[in-house]
Amino acid sequence: MTTTKHKFKKVIFTIDSDYEELVEAVGLDYSKNGYDLKIKIFLDDEEFKRFYSKDEVEFCSNTLNYELGESCSEVHIYNPSKKDYLEYEID
Repeated sequence: MTTTKHKFKKVIFTIDSDYEELVEAVGLDYSKNGYDLKIKIFLDDEEFKRFYSKDEVEFCSNTLNYELGESCSEVHIYNPSKKDYLEYEID
């Protein structure tokens, strides 16, 4: 069995869609799902260690900003797919 060491983590924060204008102004990659915005970002190991918190509001605030963080309701952390590496030119 081969294990792959990823240099990045894909993090998806779920925040309230009331912040869509701010998210667009900042230029974050997001999708809209009902009343939620799913913001996708990639953090390297150092950034992940610096920003991570078990509390989703604190993690989002540390990573993005306090205003967006206070409406964060969910966080998902993944290893990036091959498509992510190509599409977002990470590595």
